[in-house]
Amino acid sequence: MQRLLLSLLALLAATLGKAQIDVFTAADFEPGELCDTARYIVYYDLRMVEDTVNAPDIAVKETMRLELGDRVSLFYSQMEYQSDSVNAVVMKNGGNSFTGGGSITWRLYKNYPTAGKTSLLEKFGMDRFVCTEDYAAPLWQPVADSSAVIIGYPCSLAVTTYKGRTWYAWYAEDIPFDAGPWKLGGLPGLILRAYDAPRHYVFDAVGMSEVAPPAPIYYKGGKYEAVSRKQLEGIRRRYFADPVGYITTNPNIKVQIRDKQGNELAAPRSVPYNSIEVE
Repeated sequence: MQRLLLSLLALLAATLGKAQIDVFTAADFEPGELCDTARYIVYYDLRMVEDTVNAPDIAVKETMRLELGDRVSLFYSQMEYQSDSVNAVVMKNGGNSFTGGGSITWRLYKNYPTAGKTSLLEKFGMDRFVCTEDYAAPLWQPVADSSAVIIGYPCSLAVTTYKGRTWYAWYAEDIPFDAGPWKLGGLPGLILRAYDAPRHYVFDAVGMSEVAPPAPIYYKGGKYEAVSRKQLEGIRRRYFADPVGYITTNPNIKVQIRDKQGNELAAPRSVPYNSIEVE
């Protein structure tokens, strides 16, 4: 089964709008370790500009989910969640045709493995990495005379400089969670809308629900290679400079890229990307 998984063909999205190629390994189908129980889920629409030079008006869109537990939170793509669910059933039934996930492949855990830590999981080809760091919340400044209503909740605006970007966040004090999309937090209420100054990243809450019955939050990085953020950024740059070349250094992997009509396309040499963390 391990060799079968390593030889699976992964297709780039038909429009080449998806920058990362889905390649599955045996570790992707393990349930992971239970780290908390989700009590609430917040859904965000993400708009992300990947090519800030040649296509600054074209944004990748993805629905993200924030799972809020008693101690731990998990932020990742809704399509990745759906892919996990479908592939678990395929795997259980002995199949070998797996479903790819979304454009956002990273997962961010807050307060794991311990309180005050973040663990960022990322995958490139067959490689799996985890970057664990101390968490420092942004230092926000309130914006006077600001108000908005987002998914029915009155919100106030705050601004900060964080991880190399200027961020604006609308937060709802009526939802008393110190949480938000990505690493954003540190406000007296849940962040329902956040965007950086050039709006390369825009997160908009579109819904929130209580999890009934509460569902487990699993940590899937137990067997991932531990790296620093600097190392991870170097790997990311190497991957996006030549995604197909990065993947096909493994002789068990073959990559074919096709359009919606099934016609084979030439592999791109480099793919633009715009890291959410720039320092």
